[in-house]
This record gives sequence, C-alpha cells and structure tokens, in this order.
Amino acid sequence: MFLEKVYPPPISWFLALIFGLAIGLVFGAPFGVVVGLIGGLLAAGLVSFSLWRSTFEISIDGEMLVAEGKKIPRAHITLCTPLDRAATRSTLGPKADPAALIIMRGWVHTAVKIDIKDSEREQPYIFVSTRQSETIADLLNKKG
Repeated sequence: MFLEKVYPPPISWFLALIFGLAIGLVFGAPFGVVVGLIGGLLAAGLVSFSLWRSTFEISIDGEMLVAEGKKIPRAHITLCTPLDRAATRSTLGPKADPAALIIMRGWVHTAVKIDIKDSEREQPYIFVSTRQSETIADLLNKKG
C-alpha cells in the first residue's frame, strides 16, 4: 500500500567522496601514493557504508506499520500527526517524552508523531522522520 525508503541526501554521498580524497591526500603526501590511495578508498568506503546503513524503510499495509523494523499494528494507532520543520524540532526538544520511540534522521526535517494505545508497549508515541508526513498521516488516520 505505501513504501518509503528514507535515504541520505545526494550531497552526503558527494561529501563522502570528498572526505576520501582529503584523507588520501593527507596520507599520500608523507607516505606515498599507494598508502594515500588505500587510505582514501577506505575512508570513502567507510563513510559510504555508514550512510547506506542509515537508510531505513517505512511501510504501511492494511494491518501493520513497519518503520526501521519496528512493527506496530494499525489497530493500536490512535492518531498520526504530520509535523513540519518547526513542529519536528519542538517535538524532539521541549515537548519530548523520554519514553517515546524515536526513529530520526538528522537530514530529514519533517516527521510524523504516531500516538499508540497498547498495554504491552511502554511508548506513548512513536516519532518517525519522513519526507512524506502528510501522506503517512492521511493513511494512518483512515479507519478500516
């Protein structure tokens, strides 16, 4: 029904390459070209791997919301609120609940706050970074 992959922005991948080039130059100047090339490739690879691992998926079907592997039955969702940039910042700051489950990426400036009612879960709500907050809120607030 709905699927969103939350990737880092393209500039992050470019900066990973620039970082690798810089590390290559730093190690290549005193130790030689081979060491610089190996160091640069390792640095760029490590940063790129970290960026790739930070990617997560949000999926919604008729019965379940899955965000970064966390499964929440739609029957337990009471309200889903889309958050703009200011509301996202406020919800993560002074209005934050320490018991809430936070699935956040710093490069995504909008999110949804999903209020849940479940006796087995200790979280009052789940905060999920998304670039499609309005769409997710519309889908989750529909009953049936």
